[in-house]
This record gives sequence, C-alpha cells and structure tokens, in this order.
Amino acid sequence: MARLRRVSTVARILCIAAAALMAFGAVWLWRDPEQLAAYARSTIGVSAPVGPLSERGYWAALAIGLVPASLFIAAMLRLSSLFGRFGRGQVLEEENAQRLTRVGWLLTAMGVATPLTRAVQSVALTFDNPSGQKQLAITLDPGTFGVLAAGAALVAFGLVLKEAVRLADENQSFV
Repeated sequence: MARLRRVSTVARILCIAAAALMAFGAVWLWRDPEQLAAYARSTIGVSAPVGPLSERGYWAALAIGLVPASLFIAAMLRLSSLFGRFGRGQVLEEENAQRLTRVGWLLTAMGVATPLTRAVQSVALTFDNPSGQKQLAITLDPGTFGVLAAGAALVAFGLVLKEAVRLADENQSFV
C-alpha cells in the first residue's frame, strides 16, 4: 500500500504540474507578440504575414485556443483526482472506471478540437490582412494523433476496469 501511495502521489503531482504548465503556457504565448507569430507559423501553419493583429482577431484566436487547453487541463485535474483515490486505497471501484473513461473522452475531445481550433485560429489571425493574405491553414501533427490514441486507450481501459469491477463484485458475492 505504501508503494501505491508513493506512485499515486508522484503521478498526482505530475498531473497538476502538467495542468499548471498548460495554463502558464497559454498565458505566456498570448502575452508575447513574437511568440504568437512563431506559434502561428509553426503550429497553426499560417504562412501569410501575421500582425499587427486587430483586437477582434487577437481575442477570437485566444478564445478559440483556450478550448483544447481547457480540455487538457480538465483531463489532468480529473486524472490527478483519480490518482488521489488510488493513493487512498480506492482502486477497484466503479467510480474509478467512470473517472478514467471521462479522462479518455476529454483527451479524445482535445485531439478532435485541436486541428479544428488551429484552422479557425488561422482565419482569425489573418482575417484583417489585406486581400490575398488571408489564410485557412489545416494542420495535423503526430501529437494530435497521440492524444487521440491516448484518449481512446483510456476510454477502453475505463470500460475494461468497469467490467473488472463487475466481475470482482460478482465473484465476491459467491464467496
């Protein structure tokens, strides 16, 4: 039990740190115009000149960009809570299966939202550009597929854990 508690505590701290880093990164990115321009070129895929941004383009791109960031933060906080339950010895419980499945769905939603968000951000960041310099960029990267795969795996593990809990309860009732 002591080992489970240690591992769960470390995992919980790492999940909280990941959520905090995502929040910090989002704030840092949108405060620095040079970083925002680099992000637009490299991550979003905008090849047209970016900037100076209009107020509406800036706020639209920021608001849209918060969707996948918020999904990630929610997933990490839920995962942290799940590791908290593990650390308290609450392991083979249906509530954990439901929580794990929810984390999987949040990550899957993030994987779906990310390329859509980037496409809409490319429009928002360039819609005040002169004619011929407006852009819709569609980008897919291995990280997006990784998040989708991780989300799907966690959904599957959650469903397997739910079945394991059911079988354990059924076997316990025979004893």
